[in-house]
Amino acid sequence: MSKPHSPTAVVRDDVACWHALDAAQVVERLRSDAERGLSAEEAQARLIADGPNLLDQKPKTPAWKLFLSQYNDFMIYVLLVAVGISAFEGQVPESVAILAILLLNGVLGFVQEYRAEKALDALQQLSAPIATVIRDGAESDIPAEQLVAGDVVLLEAGDKVPADGRLIEAAALRVVESALTGESNPARKQEAPVTESDAPLGDRRDMVFAGTSVAVGRGRMVVTGTGQSTEMGKIADLLAATEDETTPLQKELSTVGKRIAIIVLAIAAIVFFEEAWVVWRHMGGSLLDDLGNPAFRAGLSAGLLVAVSLAVAAIPEGLPAIVTVSLSLGVRKMAERHAIVRKLHAVETLGSTTFICSDKTGTLTKNEMTVNRLLVGLDGARVTAERGLEPAERVPDASDLSLLLEMAATNNDARTTAAGELVGDPTETALLVAAQNLAPGHVRLKRISEVPFDSERKRMTTIHRVDGATIAYTKGGADVVLTLCTKARLRGEVVPLSDETREAISAANSELAGSGYRTLAFAMRELETGASEESAEVERDLTYVGILGLVDPPREEVRDAITECHRAGIHVAMVTGDHALTARAIAADIGLLDTDRVVTGQELEVMSDDELAEQVRDIRVYARVNPEHKLRIVDALKRNGEVVAMTGDGVNDAPALKRADIGIAMGKVGTDVAREAADMVLSDDNFATIVHAVEQGRVVFDNLRKVILFLLSCNMSEVLVVFVTAFFSPTAALLPLQLLWINLVTDGLPALALGVDPGDSGVMDRTPRVAEESILSGPRQIQILWQGVVMTLSCLVLYYLVAPLLPGMTPNVDRTMLFAALVLTQLLHAFSFRSETRSVWSTNSFANRWLVIGLIGSMALQCVVIYLPAAQSVFKTASLSPIHWLAVVAAALVAIGILDATKLLVSRLALSASPSDAR
Repeated sequence: MSKPHSPTAVVRDDVACWHALDAAQVVERLRSDAERGLSAEEAQARLIADGPNLLDQKPKTPAWKLFLSQYNDFMIYVLLVAVGISAFEGQVPESVAILAILLLNGVLGFVQEYRAEKALDALQQLSAPIATVIRDGAESDIPAEQLVAGDVVLLEAGDKVPADGRLIEAAALRVVESALTGESNPARKQEAPVTESDAPLGDRRDMVFAGTSVAVGRGRMVVTGTGQSTEMGKIADLLAATEDETTPLQKELSTVGKRIAIIVLAIAAIVFFEEAWVVWRHMGGSLLDDLGNPAFRAGLSAGLLVAVSLAVAAIPEGLPAIVTVSLSLGVRKMAERHAIVRKLHAVETLGSTTFICSDKTGTLTKNEMTVNRLLVGLDGARVTAERGLEPAERVPDASDLSLLLEMAATNNDARTTAAGELVGDPTETALLVAAQNLAPGHVRLKRISEVPFDSERKRMTTIHRVDGATIAYTKGGADVVLTLCTKARLRGEVVPLSDETREAISAANSELAGSGYRTLAFAMRELETGASEESAEVERDLTYVGILGLVDPPREEVRDAITECHRAGIHVAMVTGDHALTARAIAADIGLLDTDRVVTGQELEVMSDDELAEQVRDIRVYARVNPEHKLRIVDALKRNGEVVAMTGDGVNDAPALKRADIGIAMGKVGTDVAREAADMVLSDDNFATIVHAVEQGRVVFDNLRKVILFLLSCNMSEVLVVFVTAFFSPTAALLPLQLLWINLVTDGLPALALGVDPGDSGVMDRTPRVAEESILSGPRQIQILWQGVVMTLSCLVLYYLVAPLLPGMTPNVDRTMLFAALVLTQLLHAFSFRSETRSVWSTNSFANRWLVIGLIGSMALQCVVIYLPAAQSVFKTASLSPIHWLAVVAAALVAIGILDATKLLVSRLALSASPSDAR
C-alpha cells in the first residue's frame, strides 16, 4: 500500500476557492470518495499529519504562576521590603503577621480566578462532540476532533457543523451562520458551485462552516478544513494581536498604592531622622563621639524600628486582601444571577459602565419566533400567552381559523423528535407551536410532493391527498402569494378576490410588517387528478386563506431593565443584524427608542470615523450591521469617553468584545472564541442580567471606596500620633508592635465588613462615576486629612491633658489608654462610612451585622492584649480601671461626634448645590 498522502498543503493553498469548484473536483483534489469516504488507515494518517480538529487553546496558566500573579502589586513589594527589615531587626511577630495577611490575599485571589475559569470551561459547548462520517463505505459516529480533510460527513437538522466543508448534497438544507456572519436568518445551501471566487463568506452557499448549525434539511459534505484552518480558526488567530484593557480600578489601585508608598516612606524617613535628632539631643555630645557610643547606636536602631513600624502601619496592608474579598463576593453574587465574571477587576468596570451595546436576538428578546398576529381572511386577532386568541373586531370564522392552522402545520419542515424536542427553522417551529396551542386537535397532512422554497420565488408549496382529493398548500411573502391568488376564503365562503379585498389584505400586511412582524401568507388550491406538479402549474389560481405575523418577543424583564438603565444614567443601544423595521418595533416596545432614527449597516459604511464619533452617543438602534461595524461603534464611543459594554456571540464579534471595556459573551448560543475574548459570560443570555451585574459593580466600587477612605484616615491618625509624640518625647508614645496591632484589629474585621456592605437602595439612582475620577481626589484627600487630624487631636488630648489627672496613672497606663482610645475611635469611625448622608447614630449605620460583629470581636481582642498577663508583657500594656475606660470612651465619642457633624454638613451643602449627585 502506498504511503498515505495528507492534503494539508492543498487545503491551505486553496481554502479561499473551494466554493468555486465543482463538488466532484473538490472530492478529487482531496483524494477522497463521495460515496465511500476515506479509508480508516488514510484518515488516521491525516490525523497524525494535520492534528486534531480543535481550535488552538490558549495555554492554561500553571497554578503556581496564577498564585504568584496575585502579588504583582507595588504596595505589596513595599510591604515585603518592610517585612524583611522587620525580621532583620528582630520583629518576628510583626513579620509573620504581615506575611499571613499577604498569604490570605494570594489564596483568595487564586481560588476565585481558578473557580471562574472552571465555570467558563463548563460553557464550552460549541464544537460538535460527535460527527456522522462515512469511512470505508460505512456510516459511523466518531468524536468530531478526529475529523480530517477529505472526510465525508452527513448533516441533519439539529446537527452542529463539526468542520468547514464543501457540500456534495443538499436537500432543503438551511444553516444558521450567525456565529460567523451575524445574519440571524438561516442561510439556504446548495450543491452548485458559487462562481465568484472572491464571494463573501455569507454568499458561499455551497459551503458549510465549523461552529454553525443545521436548522432544517439534510446534507452531505466533504471536509475541507479542520481546527485552526477553519474560518473560525482564522478569526481566532486575529485576536492574539488585541491587547487586554486595564480596568479603571486596576489603574486606580496602582496609582493609590504608589502614592501611599512614596508618602509613607518619606514620613518614615522624617520620623527616623526626628528620632535620631531627639536621641542625639539628649546625649548632649558631638556627633563623632556619639557614633561610637553604643547607647546612641541603640537609639538609632530604635528609631529605625519606629520608622519601619510606622511605614508598615501607614500602608494599608489589608487593602489588597479586602479588595480581593469584595470582588470575589461580588463575582459570586453575579454568578448566582447568571453572570460569570472571568477576571475579578472586571466587576468594578461594570460599575462605571456608561453605555451598553446589546444584541437583540436572545438578549433583549427571547430568541423564540412566536406567532403573535393572525389575519383569517380579513378578520384580525392577536395571540397572547395569557389569554390565547384575542380578536380585534370580530371573532374569526372557526373553520377558516382551523384551516389556516392546519396549513401552517402541514406546509412545514419542522419536526418533533422522539424526545419531544422541536427541530427545524425557528419560523417553522413557531408555526407548529401556534397550531398545537390554538388547535390542539389539528391534523398534519401527509406530504406526497412539494415545490421547495426558493429565494427567488419566495414561497413554498406542499401537495397532499385529502379524502381522495389532491390539495396544494402554499406559503410565502404576502406580496408574492397574493399575486397568485384569484379567490379568497372569507367567513367560510370562497369568493372571487376583488381589487378592494386585495388592497385591504395588502394594507393589513403592510401594517404588520411596519410593526416589525415577519408575515407569511397562506393560500391553497385543489388540483385535478393527474395534474402536473410543476410550480407554474401548481401555484396559480390560488385561494387566499390568511396571514400569520411572527415576532421574536421581548423578554418580560427587559423593559424594567431599560428603565433602570435610564434612571442610572446609562445609555443603551440595540445592535442587530435584523431588518430596520423589526429593530424599530422591538426598540419602541421595550422603551429604547427615543427618536425614530434607526441607523443601518449601509449608512455606517458611508460614515467616516469622525462622523460616527459625532453621532454615536445619540444613536439607540443599529440594524443590518455586521460584526465589523460593532468594532467601529465601540471605538467611536470610547473616543467620546464612554465606558462601553458590548455583547456578542459570534466569532466575528470577538474583536469588538475584546476592544470594549467590558466584553459580554453569550453562554447558551455563544462561541468559544467569543467567550475567550469576553470579560463576562451570561449563562442565561439575558440583558437584565447585565443590568444586575452593573448594579453589583457599583456596590462593589462604593464598598472599596469606603474601605480605602476608612483605612487611610485611620492610618493617617496613627502616623500623626507617632509623629507628634516622637517630636515631644525621646520615643514615640506607641510602640511598633502596638501600631501593627492597631492595624490588625481595625484593618481586619471592620474593614472587611465595609468591603461586603449591602448596596445602597439608591445605587442605581445616580449617574455613573467618571472613570478618570480618582478615588483620592482633592476633596477626598481633604476628608482623609481632616478625619485623621480629628481622631489624633482627641486621642492626644486624652494622652497629654486628661490621663495625667486620673488616679493610678503610670507611663504604661497612659500609653495603654492612648492605645485603647485610638482603636475604639477607629472602630466607631467605620460606622460613619456606611452612608454619606445619614448620621452614624441612625439605625441604618448598624444594619450591617458583620460590622457590628467586627466591632465586638475587635474590642474583645483589644481587651485580651490589655488584661491578659502574657499579652501585657509582649505589648507593654497595663490593666485599665473603669474610670480609665470612661475617659477612653469619651475621647472616642467626641471624635466621632465632630466627624459626624462635619459629614452631615458637607452632605447637605452638596445636596443643595447638586441634588443629582447626592447619595
